[in-house]
Amino acid sequence: MLKRTLAAWVLACTMGYAHVARADDLVAIVQQALDYDAELAQARASYEAAKLSVPIARAALLPQITGGWGRAYNRIDMDGFPRQDYWQSGWMVNVSQPLFDWSKWTAYRQADFVVAQGAVDFAGARQTSILRAVRAYFDELAAEDEVKRSQEYSKAIDVQRDQVRRKRAAGEATLIDEQEMATAREQAQLQLMDAQQNLGIKRRAVQQVTGRAFSTLAALPPGMTLPGLAEGEEVWAEQARTSGYGVQSKQLGWEIARLDSAKARSAGYPVVSVTGSYSPAGAAGGYSRPTTTTVGMLQVQIPLFSGGEIQARVRQSLALEDKAEQGFVAASVQAEASARDNYAQYVRERMKTDSLSRLVATAGDALHATEVGYKVGSRASADVLRAIDTLYTAKRDLLRSRYSAIVALLQLKADVATLSTADIESMTSMLCCAPGTAPR
Repeated sequence: MLKRTLAAWVLACTMGYAHVARADDLVAIVQQALDYDAELAQARASYEAAKLSVPIARAALLPQITGGWGRAYNRIDMDGFPRQDYWQSGWMVNVSQPLFDWSKWTAYRQADFVVAQGAVDFAGARQTSILRAVRAYFDELAAEDEVKRSQEYSKAIDVQRDQVRRKRAAGEATLIDEQEMATAREQAQLQLMDAQQNLGIKRRAVQQVTGRAFSTLAALPPGMTLPGLAEGEEVWAEQARTSGYGVQSKQLGWEIARLDSAKARSAGYPVVSVTGSYSPAGAAGGYSRPTTTTVGMLQVQIPLFSGGEIQARVRQSLALEDKAEQGFVAASVQAEASARDNYAQYVRERMKTDSLSRLVATAGDALHATEVGYKVGSRASADVLRAIDTLYTAKRDLLRSRYSAIVALLQLKADVATLSTADIESMTSMLCCAPGTAPR
């Protein structure tokens, strides 16, 4: 999905910024997060453990050979005969090969699903780690942009306040005009203080994700156009419902639970195996003279009475199977809902970004015209203040909308289990420069 659209988007965004030196980019941050993430390391270890399920289950179907050595003291007392006592020492070999054991065969079939579930859980954990790094990255960029916007807003208020002071000195403005500007300046300073404090929090969040301090992050180019979605909402929802990592894991868990039920039933089946033992001369217990014993046997074990344990375990496994099935259904519903929500959010934020871009342009023109009108006396200082607020509020909303749209797009790809480092590399190709740095 979106391969052609993303490729065209990346090409359009990168042509004008090919020579710009980058700071720490998104690929670097994501890679550091993947290397540092303890939760991902846990999932990787769990997957390594799950991969051993197949050889463990297969081993139960292969011949089991044991050997040993021993030394024993024997004493025989028999009426009418002298007492005999002697020592024996030697070694023995026992061999067992199951011919029919449905529980072990079921466990062997089940092992493949255990390995598959481990792989899916690891892939899901990796994707979650990528999303965590992406959110931290763009949250920090948004905080950088908000600090810059707050500084520009504060400067605009200061410029207008200086004009009001000059006009009041000339008798062309009132005390109320000056007090309004003073109030606006205090509000701007509070916004700047909050933005700086939030920036510190977001920077620490990136450090917590990556495990190290970083320099400046590469930012999005101004005026970047967000790509459209070639597929409709139903396509994304269907793919999320069937292919999401959470859905796949729950489906595999359901299959594992079904095989657990089969294993519980097989506890009541006969078990057929071949056994053999070999004890060289001198090791046979109960004989005073060196004796070699060789035993081979076809063995059939049939459970006759277990006190109701087998029936209870079957009912227990069936209840757990039903639980796993309901978990799969719930995961499918949740994945579909998440895909629909992120699709709607991306479409909404993309449209909102386009509208806010036009609003910023018109608000800038309106502010310029209002400032000119104020200089010639056709507009009041309150009009200029409202125009400033409108412009910088629109800028703030535009910045937030852009980052929300990008995160929603990547989250949408995660919903359908297609988010990978290749998408991060494509996104990084759009990052042109550090916040506050103009592209060449």
